[in-house]
Amino acid sequence: MADKGKKKAIIIGAGVGGTATAARLAHAGFDVEVYEKNDFSGGRCSLIHHDGYRFDQGPSLLLLPPLFRKLYHDLGTKLEDHVDLVQCNPNYVIHYHDGEKVVLSSDRAQLGAEVEKWEGQGGAARLEGFLREAGIHGQLSYDQVLGKPFDSFLAMLRPGVVMNLMKLHPFGSLWGRCARYFKTERMRRAFSFGSMYLGSSPFDAPGTYTLLQWTETCEGIWYPKGGFHAVVQSLVNISETHGAKYHFSTPVAQVLHNSKGRATGVRLDDGTIKEADVVIVNADLVWAHNNLFAKDGGRTEMQKDEKEKKLLDPRLAERLWNKPHSCSSISFYWALDSTIPSLNAHNIFLAEDYKGSFDDIFKRKGMPREPSFYVNVPSRVDPSAAPEGKDSIVVLVPVGHLHSISKQEEGLRTFANGSQVPDKETQDWDALVDRARKQVVEVMEGRLGISGLKDKIVWEGVNTPQTWKDKFNLTHGSILGITHDFFNVLSFRQQARHPSLKGAYFVGASAHPGTGVPIAIAGSRLCTQAILSDLSIPEPRTYTASSSSSYIRRNNSLDEIQPLSVLYTLENILWRSIPYIIGMIFTLVSLVVYTIIFGSSPTFVIERNMDRFSWKYLRSVFTTGDGEIDLVISIVLAVTAALCIALRLAPEGEPRWMTDAREAQRQAMLLEKQNQKNAEYRAQVKAQQDWISKYGPPPAQS
Repeated sequence: MADKGKKKAIIIGAGVGGTATAARLAHAGFDVEVYEKNDFSGGRCSLIHHDGYRFDQGPSLLLLPPLFRKLYHDLGTKLEDHVDLVQCNPNYVIHYHDGEKVVLSSDRAQLGAEVEKWEGQGGAARLEGFLREAGIHGQLSYDQVLGKPFDSFLAMLRPGVVMNLMKLHPFGSLWGRCARYFKTERMRRAFSFGSMYLGSSPFDAPGTYTLLQWTETCEGIWYPKGGFHAVVQSLVNISETHGAKYHFSTPVAQVLHNSKGRATGVRLDDGTIKEADVVIVNADLVWAHNNLFAKDGGRTEMQKDEKEKKLLDPRLAERLWNKPHSCSSISFYWALDSTIPSLNAHNIFLAEDYKGSFDDIFKRKGMPREPSFYVNVPSRVDPSAAPEGKDSIVVLVPVGHLHSISKQEEGLRTFANGSQVPDKETQDWDALVDRARKQVVEVMEGRLGISGLKDKIVWEGVNTPQTWKDKFNLTHGSILGITHDFFNVLSFRQQARHPSLKGAYFVGASAHPGTGVPIAIAGSRLCTQAILSDLSIPEPRTYTASSSSSYIRRNNSLDEIQPLSVLYTLENILWRSIPYIIGMIFTLVSLVVYTIIFGSSPTFVIERNMDRFSWKYLRSVFTTGDGEIDLVISIVLAVTAALCIALRLAPEGEPRWMTDAREAQRQAMLLEKQNQKNAEYRAQVKAQQDWISKYGPPPAQS
């Protein structure tokens, strides 16, 4: 029986955001119950099993590891204590239509050499410039976006946001930022395809999202052993140790609320009413607004044919329904009877008409004529994903999301007979799947130099846009929710609190801060903080304790953070001032040139006699008339100039991202060494146990 002193929280949906929020609230002392429509946790972040083969149904790589470490630190533990992470190396192998391939790695030397192979001399330097800018995007996103709510438009006027807005390049495109640094189309494609993780085109996604390439290169790509669901399962386990209860195969029909505009609980599909102090919705945001919130508060059941008339906020529901959504996918899950050695863990096959393939998906809202697709082979990094000598393969083919083809049905737009525009909308999923499968097999065989791929497939699972919609209630079958263009992020995006209903909250892909597993995890913290604030409950102490203390204990003089020297501080001030100084000089020179050419100053400048522009006049302007004072000033200016030159020639300090990257690598090496020691110790213990079981205990020594 629940403790009467505890606040009761009900969470709808056991996806990543829901389980993370359940763990956080249970850790904060809430009585938590989670209701999930499916018979498994994780939502899209779940597993498919077949005869010893294992497939990640959705996410297949772990990015932005600091957000995961922060989550487990908030829960009073460590990520490594619950999840066994393996770093993927190389990050990707990208296959092009001309048979060439590019290997992306977290090894900066290898990556620099790979870029220079295609870009020529200076390519590695341009790569460093790109990653430096992308690192700024990543750090500012950590500090100013992912960890802070944007409950009103005034929140966007916070000094940290306003002062750094242009540094985030939100008005340029991801492709544009790549084109800023890379000269070849090949490299621009290699560093821009990551927008697929946002369900967006690189030609439309804000330039801020170069942070994806930064985290892949500088923080690494990781895979949880046992499948990505291992992360979700660990959160379920942690929340259950704090008393949380999970109810699977238990759909929720409505969120109940009283006449005062406060959520009071939920009604299950079977009519059972469950009361709660707060209700958190981890279901698809748009679906929830269109299905879970009735105007009458749930005192009568909402009839499906009258749903639009009885919604709590029909205008909001319709506006969200019509917002631009991310793409969908046709995903194949193949069990192979043998391995394909030429495939790595993560493989990208890019269409020859790179922009056209994205335009088919995002502008023409259809199935691309020539797809770019992603192939994941989890058995490369985790042998338990497939039987020995065999491969499990996941193929994700991005397609447009569903569109209305009748009043009650949605379908996918397609192209036929070489048409440049979609010529029909269809629900013939068998034909679309056959077409996608044929294209994938042909491209993989041609670019990998293999044959008989189709014959190697002993079992196939398929998810279509309709599958995503039916299985997970994803609006339009969109696998990543509402898009991330500028007018759908920050204050323009749904925040944790329900806009009109107290005690109701949201967490997940379409809520702030956005889509993706690590971003949903960041959202779970914002949601929990909003709940604790509204109920005047203090945050757990783990939220304010420094997470870095568990990794580096600065009790040694070698580890103390040293302040920046005066010389480097002055250098920073000087270099930040240079653009303004240059602007002032350019303006002054322009005015002088204008005056010389036209014989008079511009109309907005006070007229001056040109005869006054003489050495005597200038000397009177720039000197005091006192020779001794002028000498002192000249000496000061000369010393300042010499100091500036010395600072310019002084060796640069190491950038923060390089220090962080090396520290992360050192910690990974220490962890690996510790795991090896533990394995050796277990082997020794087992050997001793085997010896004792065979020969008996050694004789006692007198």
